[in-house]
This record gives sequence, structure tokens and C-alpha cells, in this order.
Amino acid sequence: MLKPAHEANTEGVEARSGARTDVGAGPRPPAAGLVIGVGPAGGRVLVTVCGELDLDAVRRLERALHDALAAAVDGIDLALDGVVFCDCSALNVLLGMRESGLRQGKTVAVRSASPAVARLLDLTGADTLFDARGASDSGIVSRVR
Repeated sequence: MLKPAHEANTEGVEARSGARTDVGAGPRPPAAGLVIGVGPAGGRVLVTVCGELDLDAVRRLERALHDALAAAVDGIDLALDGVVFCDCSALNVLLGMRESGLRQGKTVAVRSASPAVARLLDLTGADTLFDARGASDSGIVSRVR
């Protein structure tokens, strides 16, 4: 007897390939394990992100960064050393926030980056766009290894 080419489990993931089968099946749950902290830091706002930054998380990230940028006088500092995965959708949000900040005379700086974030920024050449120099006192970007 032939086995079906497509076996799906109850979580909406194909058993063999791991591909999502519930795309378009309604709203997805919020990005699991994503934690975004926002707090004042002088004329800047510090945004700390932990978890996975993927397509499921970008709306939450974008909303948090938009609100932080609106509340900041000088700009926002990003602490991304708790990010375990970062894809291009999240990078696009960061680039969009940088552009919005520049239009408002504010900066968006990456203060710390996990290996996943540092690699994506480095591979795309975006690391220099989020340089912390001039954004606050230290001007040091730390990368967690």
C-alpha cells in the first residue's frame, strides 16, 4: 500500500519535511519566547530583545521599536545579545526603523549583538549602519560569542 506523500500532524507541520501546512489558516500565535523590554536611558530609549526574530515576530518588534523611537529624544539603543535567531524580515524592520529615525533626526544603534545578529549584520554590510559611535558615551558595540 502506498503511503500518502503529505502527512500533517495537529500542529500544522508536515511530518516528513517540517514545512508549515497551516499557512493562511488564520492568525498565528504570538512569537514564542520573544521578550522585548523597553526603558528610558537619558534622551535615548534602550530596547532589549531576547528570543527569535523571524517572520512571526517582526510585527511585535516593529511596534515596539516604533513606540520606542516616538518616545526617544535622541534615538534608540538596541541590546540584541539575547537573540538566538534573526532572519532578513527582522533586518528589514531594523533598517526601516533606522530610516525613520534619520528622518526624525534620531539614531538607531546596536549596543550588543548575539552571534546570530552579528553574523547577519556583517554578511549584509549593515553593521556599519547601526554603529554605536556617537549614539551615547561609550561608542562600543559588544558582540556576545
